[in-house]
Amino acid sequence: KLANLRAEAEASNALAEEYEAKIKQLELESTSKDHELLSIQIRAKNLEDQLDKAEAQLQLTSAKYNEADLKAEEAERTVQKLEQELIDKEQHYEDILEKYTGAKAELDELARQFDEL
Repeated sequence: KLANLRAEAEASNALAEEYEAKIKQLELESTSKDHELLSIQIRAKNLEDQLDKAEAQLQLTSAKYNEADLKAEEAERTVQKLEQELIDKEQHYEDILEKYTGAKAELDELARQFDEL
C-alpha cells in the first residue's frame, strides 16, 4: 500500500512538474503576445499620427489649391477685361486715324486750292 502511495505521489509530482513546465511555457507565450500586442499598438498609434499629418497636409494643400484656383479665375477675368480694353482702344485708334486721314486729306486739298490761288 505504501508503494502504491509512493507511486501515486511520484506520478503526481511528475504531473505537477509537467503542468508547471506547461504554465511557464504559456506564461512565456503570454509575455510574447503582450509584447507583440504592444508593438502593434505602437504601430497603430504611429499610423494614426501619420494619417492625422496627412489629413492636415491635404487640408492645407486643398486650401492652397482653392486659393490658386480663385486667383486663376480672377486673372482670367482680368485678361478678358484687358483684351476687351485692347479691342476698344484699337477701335478708338482706327476711328481717330480715319478722322486724321480725312482731316489731312481736307488740309491737303485746302493747301492745293490755296496754292492755286
